[in-house]
Order: sequence, then C-alpha cells, then structure tokens
Amino acid sequence: MSNPPTFAPVFGEPWADMPPALRLHYANRPFCRDRITVEGKLTVRMGALMRLFAPLFGWLGMLTPHEGDNIPCTVHFISEPESNAFIFERWFDFPGKKPFCFRSRLVPKQDHEVVEYMRCGVGWRCTYQFEGGKVWLRHKGYLLSVFGRDIPLPRVGDILLGRGEAWEEATGERAFRMAMSMKGGVFGLAMAYGYMGEFTVVREDMDDA
Repeated sequence: MSNPPTFAPVFGEPWADMPPALRLHYANRPFCRDRITVEGKLTVRMGALMRLFAPLFGWLGMLTPHEGDNIPCTVHFISEPESNAFIFERWFDFPGKKPFCFRSRLVPKQDHEVVEYMRCGVGWRCTYQFEGGKVWLRHKGYLLSVFGRDIPLPRVGDILLGRGEAWEEATGERAFRMAMSMKGGVFGLAMAYGYMGEFTVVREDMDDA
C-alpha cells in the first residue's frame, strides 16, 4: 500500500496518532477502488421549519428527508480510479419508507480544508483536524459548483442554511461515534438539523490488485 490514504495529508502529522478505528474509517486511498463499509444507527433531529423543507432537501441530495430515532444506516466510503475524491454513500432505512441514499463527494483542497459536494452542486467547505482524541469538522462556508467551477457563497449560505459542524470519536478498535449539526442562520432553531450515532467497520475491500 505505497499509495497513502486520501486523508493522511489532510490531517497532517496527527494522522500517525489517530486511533485505529478512525484511521480505518479514513483508510481509502485516491485513484483506486478502495471501499470501506460501516454499519450503525443514527438518531436524526430537525427543527419545525426544516421538517417542512426536508423533502426538498432530500430530493436535492443535501440531507435526509425524514427524522427518527436509532435509524439503521449503512455507509460505504468509496474511492474512484479517476480522482482523489472520498465518496460517502449513506443508506438510511427509515421505518415504513423506501431506503434513502444520501451520496456526496469529499475533495481535499489545501491545508486541512475539504469540500463536500452534494448532488445538486452545493458544496460545504470545512476543515478536518484531529484534536483532543476527536476528529473535528469545522465550518468554513458554502459554495456552488457550476460546470466544474467553484463559486463561493459568502454569508448567503450561512444566513439561509446556518453553520455546520461535526465530530467523530473512536469507541473501540473498529467502532466510532459521531455527531453532526447544522444550526443558526436567519431562521434559527426552526431550520436546525442534526444526527448522532455509532458505527462499526464491517468490511474492507482494498484495491490491491
């Protein structure tokens, strides 16, 4: 495995000190067909106004269209041969609903910055850093990707969608828990969104052919 993991340079020197579960979580390498699968459950929460718009966000491929407690979730972390993108493919099994897939592409930029591109072209800019035993995702703003060009959305995205943040923490050799929240903006808690849960790595398909 001479090709280092995609996120190793993003985390920098702290990569070597990260717990095994987190290093396994981010084990995918660029320009190959690596695939890591994790399984767990998430509790998804929304503000009153977010519940109204959730089906639209789901259709746009930005967030889940439903909320609930302990929702079974399978996530595939996927590399692709033609790029250094780190793909999140999340499958939610909401009771009484069709399985919902939320897929996004994480692309490292400079220093610790990563952009998560949604299906609709909106991108979330954030930094990934390992501090105090946790991986921290810290908000840097939003952008719009148009024909391969990134157009920053200064303040506009923050006002409409609020600021996102997340953290991840190892709970075992192959398990980790995480939480994500999106809040603030002009609508305050009414547009808040978040989820929290724990996952275990259940499969590693590394492209060592």
